[in-house]
Amino acid sequence: MKKIVITLIGSILLCGLSFSQSITQTVKGTVLEKATGTPVVGANVVLLNSQPLIGAMVDFDGNFILENVPVGRQSFQVSMLGYETILISDILVSSGKQVVLNIELQEEATQLDEIVLTPRRQKEKPINRLASVSSRQFSVEENQRFAGGLDDPARLVSSFSGVASPSTKSNGISIRGNAPSGLLWRIEGVEIPSPNHFADLDIAGAGALTALSNNVLGNSDFYTGAFPAEYGNAISGVFDINLRSGNSTEREYSIQAGILGLDFASEGPFSKNNDATYLFNYRYSTLALIGSFLPDDAGILKYQDLSYKIKLPTEKMGTFSLWGIGAYDSIDAEAVPIEERVSEDDGWESKLSQYLFASGLNHKIRVNDVSNLNSTLSVSGNGMSFKEKYVDDSNTLTFLPSDTKKNLYKLTLQSHVNSYFSEKHYNRTGFYVNYLGYDLDVNSASDEQNTPPINIVKEKGNSMLYQLFSQSRFQLSNKFQLNAGFHLQYFNLNKDISLEPRVSVKYEINEKQSLALAYGLHSRTESLPIYFVNDNGNQPNKDLKLMKSNHFVLSYNTMLTDNLKLSIEPYYQYLTNVPVEEDGFKTTLNIQNNLYFAETLVSTGTGRNFGIDLSLEQYLNKGFYYLFSASVFDSKYTGNDGIERNTRLNKNYVFNALVGKEWQVGKSKNNLLNANIRLNYLGGNRLVAIDEQESIAMQEVVYGETNGNLSYSEKLPDTPITSFTVSFRKNKPKHSSVWSLQVINSSQTEEFDNHYFNLNTNRVEKEFSTTVIPNINYKIEF
Repeated sequence: MKKIVITLIGSILLCGLSFSQSITQTVKGTVLEKATGTPVVGANVVLLNSQPLIGAMVDFDGNFILENVPVGRQSFQVSMLGYETILISDILVSSGKQVVLNIELQEEATQLDEIVLTPRRQKEKPINRLASVSSRQFSVEENQRFAGGLDDPARLVSSFSGVASPSTKSNGISIRGNAPSGLLWRIEGVEIPSPNHFADLDIAGAGALTALSNNVLGNSDFYTGAFPAEYGNAISGVFDINLRSGNSTEREYSIQAGILGLDFASEGPFSKNNDATYLFNYRYSTLALIGSFLPDDAGILKYQDLSYKIKLPTEKMGTFSLWGIGAYDSIDAEAVPIEERVSEDDGWESKLSQYLFASGLNHKIRVNDVSNLNSTLSVSGNGMSFKEKYVDDSNTLTFLPSDTKKNLYKLTLQSHVNSYFSEKHYNRTGFYVNYLGYDLDVNSASDEQNTPPINIVKEKGNSMLYQLFSQSRFQLSNKFQLNAGFHLQYFNLNKDISLEPRVSVKYEINEKQSLALAYGLHSRTESLPIYFVNDNGNQPNKDLKLMKSNHFVLSYNTMLTDNLKLSIEPYYQYLTNVPVEEDGFKTTLNIQNNLYFAETLVSTGTGRNFGIDLSLEQYLNKGFYYLFSASVFDSKYTGNDGIERNTRLNKNYVFNALVGKEWQVGKSKNNLLNANIRLNYLGGNRLVAIDEQESIAMQEVVYGETNGNLSYSEKLPDTPITSFTVSFRKNKPKHSSVWSLQVINSSQTEEFDNHYFNLNTNRVEKEFSTTVIPNINYKIEF
C-alpha cells in the first residue's frame, strides 16, 4: 500500500509540473430572493482578489456570467443594498465543467442606517431557513474531498458530531444512539427508501454503498434533531437531498472508472431555443464486469444505478421538473467446501436480487408577489428476491430450499406554499398524502430432504398516511428569532393520530456568536410488513401506535475566526410508544434487518438518549482544513417487562479527527493536489445475550436472556478506523482529469461480524473480520 501511495504522489507531482499555460473557466448562475424566489436585479457578483476586477451585474431574469475565471479555488462576494452580503468561499473551478452557482439573498431585518455590510459565509447556515439547531449544509465538494467519504453522502456525515457508523462495511447513519432506520431520506422534498445498494441486508436503513452519484447531487441539508415542521415520519434525523439541474448553455460529460464502479454522466440544454435542461448519470459495478474471471465462491457484489433530472421552465406556468433514481443489486453466495466448514451456516448457498426506485414530477410557480407554490406527484418503492438451499455433506444433494419475495411501494401527492408576509414573518405550510402498499411471499421446505417448498406467508397490505404541517419564522428583533409550527400525522391503518409541536428560539449574541433552544415532537410509522405480521390468522401488530420522540436541544455556535467555527450541543431525547415484545427484550429500535421480522409487539416501551455533541471546524483556508468532532452519549430503552437495557448502538462515545491540505501545483498553478487523513474512534456496539445451553442442545446459535444475563449488556471492543484520500486534478484547456486513491480502514481494524456455533469446539463463538475498502479512480470531465 505504501508503494502504491508513493508512486501515485510521484506521478501526480511530475504531471503537475509539466503544464504551464494559464487556464480559465466560465462561472455563471442565478441570484434570487430567498423568500419569494424573484430575481435580485442589479445585485453585484464579484470574484475576490481578481486583478483586474472580474465582476457582473444580475440581469432581469436573475442571471449572471463571469468570464475568464482562473481555475483553482476561488471565492465570490454577492451584494445588494438591503440584502445580506454573501461570501461564497473556495469554490473549485476546473476546466472540465462550467461552475453554476445558485445563490439566494436574504433581506436585512434592520433599518437602513444600521446596515453593516459584513459578508456571511453561505456555508454557515443550512439551506432551509426554518432550521435553528442540529443542522448542517452538506457540500458535494466535501463529499469528494473528505477521507472516509468514498463519494458516499452517508459515509461522509459519519464525520459530523452526533453521528456514528454501525460498521465499516455499512454506510448506516446512527444519530445519537438511534438506529439508522429512524432517519428520513428525502430527494427533491420527497420521502424515499434508503438510497443504498444492498440496503437492509446487514442493518435496517443502511446499505453497502450509495446509489446516488456525486455527478447529480446538489448542496443539501442534514439534521440530527429537533428538525423543522415540514419533516415528518422520522425519529432520529433527516437527510434532505437536492439534485442539481443540468447546464443550460453547454453540453458537458464525465466518464469515471474505478475499482468500485464505472460511471457515465451527461448534461446540457435540449436545444438553444429554450431553457429546458437534462442531467443523467449511469453507474455499473466493476466487479460485475470482470465476474467471469473471478472464482465461483467470490461472492461478487453486482450493482447498477441510474439518476436523472429534466428541468422544463415555462413563461407563464412555472417550472416543471421530472427526476428519478433507480438501482438494481444482486449477489450469489456459494456453499463452503465440506472440508472447510466449521458451522452449519457454511453449507448454505443463496441468490439475492434487490431493487429500489423513486421518481417524481415537480411543479413550482409564483402565486403572487409574496408566495410561491411547490407541488410534487411521486412514486417510490423497493423490493427483494431471495433464494437459498442447503448443500449436504456429499456436496451434491440439496435440501431445505426457500424462496422469498418482498415488495414495498408508495404513491405520494404533496404540496406546500412559501409565503413572505414581511421581513419579520415567513411561513411554509403544506401537506402530504401517501398511499402505502406491500406484497410478501415466503415459500420454504420442511426439515425433510428434497421436499418441495410450501407457502408459509402470502400477504398483501396497504394503508394511507396523511401529513399536514405549518411553520413560521418570526424576526422578533435584530437579536431574537422565533420558529414555531406543528406537524400533524394520521395513520389510517389503525386510526392513530399525532399532533407534534415544533418550536425554537435563537438569540444572536453578536455577529459571531449565537445561542438557540429548540423542542420538537416527532413520530414514525414502522415498516408496513411489521403491522401485518400473521399469528395463527390474527394480525396483533395492526394496533401499534406511532412511535414518538421528544427532542430537546440547546445549541451554541461561535466563529472563533473568519474560518474557524465551534459548535456545542447538549441534547435530551425521550421516546414513547416504542414497539417491544410483550414478554421479551426485542424491539424495533434494535432491528438489524427486517426481511423476516415476525414478532408480536406492543406499544408500551420507552426510550431515552442524552449527551453532548462538539465540533470544531476549520473551513478550507489557504489550502488547509480540519474537522474535529466528539459525541458522548447514553442510549437506552425500557421494555414491557420494566427492565431498562442499552440499545444495540449505544456506543457511549464517538471521536473524529480529519485533517487535510491542498496544493495548487504546476508552473501556472493550474493543477490541484489534495491529501487528507481521518481517524474515527468509536465505542463498540452491544451484543444480544446467548442461551448457551439451548445452543449446545440445538447445535446452532440460540439467542435468549438466561441467568440474569441481559441483552446488550456486553459491549464490543472500541474500533479505531483510519482512512485517507489522495487526489490530483489536472486542468487542460478543454477538459480536466482527476486521479484519486481512497482507502477506508487502512489501519485494518477488526470488527465483529456475527455469532456462530462452532461444530468443532461445540460452543458459540464470535466471528470477526477486517473490511478494508480501497478505490483507485480516474475521472475525466469535458
